[in-house]
Amino acid sequence: VGTLSEGKRPLYAIKLVESLYANGYNLHLDLYGDGQQRKLLETYIATNNLTEFIVLKGNQLAETIKRAYQESHFLLLPSKSEGWPKVVAEAMFWGCVPLSTEISCVPHMLGQGNRGVILTLNLEKDSKAVITLLSNEKNYQKISMEASDWSRKYTIDYFESEIAKLLN
Repeated sequence: VGTLSEGKRPLYAIKLVESLYANGYNLHLDLYGDGQQRKLLETYIATNNLTEFIVLKGNQLAETIKRAYQESHFLLLPSKSEGWPKVVAEAMFWGCVPLSTEISCVPHMLGQGNRGVILTLNLEKDSKAVITLLSNEKNYQKISMEASDWSRKYTIDYFESEIAKLLN
């Protein structure tokens, strides 16, 4: 979810899913958003015969994104940088296990890897980390629940009360 730009590394996300598919995993990747790399991604997907399981959805309404989170197992965000990684928190809220690079406050959000996977940008290592999750449903469920529990503590009311404490 986000801009299809070099900084978000959508091509790495596609290559990671392609690698998992090549290893026999039946999966699907939907990319939401638009941007300068769309044409490059369309070409890569078509050239490598990935259209059956990788789809560019473009910009969508918030309700569509919410439904995608609710129906998905993972959020894949290999960004170069983020301010506040809102999409990670939103995905966690709905039980998606985030797979994200070590940027901004992501390591804290993911509990240093206890509430998601911190990507290394090494395709082989990252594939193995995801395969480990896919091969242990009980552990996946635990991580999903911990991610959801953590994110649900950080509501607007909570942030407002913390800001009020700082100002007093």
